[in-house]
Formats: sequence, structure tokens, C-alpha cells
Amino acid sequence: MLSNLKGITGNINRTVDRVYAKAVKKTGAVVDGETASLLKVKTLEAVSTASAIGRNIGDLNGDGKIDVEDLKVAAERAGIVWEKVDPDLKTALAAGGLVGIGVNVIPFVGQTIAVPTFAVTTAYVFLIAKLAGFKKK
Repeated sequence: MLSNLKGITGNINRTVDRVYAKAVKKTGAVVDGETASLLKVKTLEAVSTASAIGRNIGDLNGDGKIDVEDLKVAAERAGIVWEKVDPDLKTALAAGGLVGIGVNVIPFVGQTIAVPTFAVTTAYVFLIAKLAGFKKK
């Protein structure tokens, strides 16, 4: 488990490559090299955004639940303008947030892996959404 965590946080480019490969396999999308490179750059940006938001997430508006409204507040705290976030990334952040918060309750390691899990899940869902419009194999 620790080696997986080190892989997630230690080399984000390699992690994005793995997530990209899994998303392409899942969607069956056919993407040229230039588009693949652009998608990977966008995914790195998505991971960066998710990491910044993930460090601030919680029940930030005091309504007793963690939801999209809390993501908006966390984004503001991280200096990110929610209205300017890509719609596919907003959806991916919501999915990543659910997984990250779920992992957070694991004793001893939950808080350590919550943000990386949030970021990687966000990256995967983001790529699935972006690849959905491409021609299938």
C-alpha cells in the first residue's frame, strides 16, 4: 500500500499516464498523439486543482453533509474560481470528493491517502468524460 501511495504522490506524470491508459481502455477511444498529450496536460491541471481543493474539503458550509457546495467553498479557499472550472472537471471533482472522503475514515492511513485518492479519482473521471466524445476502436 505504501508503494502505491509513493507512486501516486512521487511521480504524478507516471500516474497520469497510467490513469490515461485505463481511461482509454475503458472508453475504447482512439486518440492521436497530439490530442493524447493535450489531454494529459489537462489532466495534470485537473490533478493540481483537485489536490488544492482536497486539502480544504470538509463540511465547510455547516449543513451536516459534504457536497458540491462544500467543493465550491474549498475551491474558493484554494484560490480557484469555481465558475471558471471546466464542467467535466466539476463532475470529476464531485466523484473524487466522494471517494476521497470515504477513504479518509480508514484508521491510521485515511488522512494520508485521502487527497491523493481524491486527485487520482478526479483525474480518471475527468478523462472518461473527455474521451467519451472520441471515435471508438
